[in-house]
Amino acid sequence: MMSGTVTKGYFSLPWGQVHYRSATGAADAPPLLMLHQSPLSSRNYERLLPLLTGQCQPYALDTPGYGESSPVPESWEVGDYAALVWKVADDLGAGKVFLFGRATGAVFAFAAALAQPQRVLGLVLHGMPVYTDDERANRMAVFAPPFVPQADGSHIQGIWARIQGEYPWIGPELATHFVRDFLSAGPDFARSYRAIWRYDLPAHVRGHVGFPTLLIGGGRDRIAFMHARAQALLPEAESVFLEDATDFVAEQDAPLMARHLNEFMARHA
Repeated sequence: MMSGTVTKGYFSLPWGQVHYRSATGAADAPPLLMLHQSPLSSRNYERLLPLLTGQCQPYALDTPGYGESSPVPESWEVGDYAALVWKVADDLGAGKVFLFGRATGAVFAFAAALAQPQRVLGLVLHGMPVYTDDERANRMAVFAPPFVPQADGSHIQGIWARIQGEYPWIGPELATHFVRDFLSAGPDFARSYRAIWRYDLPAHVRGHVGFPTLLIGGGRDRIAFMHARAQALLPEAESVFLEDATDFVAEQDAPLMARHLNEFMARHA
């Protein structure tokens, strides 16, 4: 397989399969396990993966229940999503890895790092969602209800409208990719959201986390205001704020995201 070529595959775990996208790095390069935001998929990182192979062997995973990964029980909590990260690392025969997460995936990556800090070379959190108790309760009550398939297909228009409402700047090509990801997740596309809303993130942070951490925020990110919260929660973390970056800078400006990831990994390999 040529370096830089994106390939796909599956990790088989006891409860089902985890789909991934990867690109081939140097044989002795450490793995980078990447977790996307919900309800999307590892497709978010197709443009980014080939640009990371100089520093790591990247694997962008489809969160269970999203993309082409197997669904999981409603009862899954953040710890369950975090545990699969280490099952994948074990399948790869990797002792230590880099971790990356975006939004929902950032919470899962952070929980994975806390569970086995001795195996973390470095952690990158892009758009870390730090909710207040009131915000978590509100989202559990009213945010992201399931869609109901309709005979006339109007539920697809509803998904399109939701995407455009959340990202007014979005173009038709990216929005079409998002619709596909929403449909792949199924009517109850918010299952992983509910896991992070039940998770009291600040309560799990007690002093220095013990591994190198990079926070990435964006000025046009829908949760840009949470970057300051993440900095306050993790004051020893490195931090970068990209003024013009949206939630999807990895797709829209892959070289920019790659530069920051590669520099971080080079410092901490």
